[in-house]
Amino acid sequence: MPDRPQISVVVPVRNRRTLLVGLLDALRAQSWRDFEIVVADDHSGDGSAEEARRRGAVVVSADGIGAVAARRTGVRTARGEVLAFTDSDCRPRPGWLAAVAAAMADGAEVVHGPTVPARPPKPMERSMASGQEGLYPTCNIAYRRTVFDKLGGFDGRAAGLLGFRHETRARGLGFGEDTLLAWRARRAGHDVRFASEAVVEHHVFPPDLRDSVSRAWMAGAFPALVREVPELRATLVRRGFLFGPRNRVPVYATGLALLSGRRWAAGTAAAWWAAERWEELRRHPGSRWERVEALPQEMVLDAVVAAALATGSIRARTLLA
Repeated sequence: MPDRPQISVVVPVRNRRTLLVGLLDALRAQSWRDFEIVVADDHSGDGSAEEARRRGAVVVSADGIGAVAARRTGVRTARGEVLAFTDSDCRPRPGWLAAVAAAMADGAEVVHGPTVPARPPKPMERSMASGQEGLYPTCNIAYRRTVFDKLGGFDGRAAGLLGFRHETRARGLGFGEDTLLAWRARRAGHDVRFASEAVVEHHVFPPDLRDSVSRAWMAGAFPALVREVPELRATLVRRGFLFGPRNRVPVYATGLALLSGRRWAAGTAAAWWAAERWEELRRHPGSRWERVEALPQEMVLDAVVAAALATGSIRARTLLA
């Protein structure tokens, strides 16, 4: 790696050795070569740090809990003029850093690109996608170092803002700090640019209902995030209060009918709800049996998200459903 790299790629990791190897291989395949890799290891016990060192990365020990603290530790060690962020469960395509560097050379100060699943997920598999919706996830974003420092970086405001000050699980996953930082940049007049060729592929994880329930509950943070960044209503909210593309009206209808003791109405709403989810599952790859098996689990997750949004809306005094 160069002595004074133009770009520092900062990666937090905890016990993801196999995935980290894939990421490091993808970074070694980059067409842009003027960069270093800084891996912030958050107390891994599976050899992640040792593997990163063997593959030429600068490895630092993260002194906090979770990805946000690890990124801050990595930033303190990074030497590049540009800080590029991605995650251990990602695979940047070969032109990723070249697209970031080209946008920076053209005057951009913050650059983000598309994140896509590595393959179409089957029912109940987990991946992520992002584009120009305004969330600016840290799996695919880069900041000019001077701008990052001027804005205060990942200063932890999100933990308190989103109501997770004392919830280690939420802080460990990281939520909101990336969105708030990018919007601070936009509101300060910095050039925040989307580079369509800066593509990152996100790993597709196998079904894990317990983990999915935990992540579904984190949807309760979105009302506070939308309150802080009202511009997100244009991309994430429909009809003034419906969050995301999924129709949760039958979920709430089922719950209200049950609470009011109207069993026939609850059954009708539940049938509507199941039909909606089945139609979505039909668009996923996989067998009919996989779809049948996933349907009740999807409905459980729907109920968790609905409860989380209701709770978050009350706490943030901002309605999302």
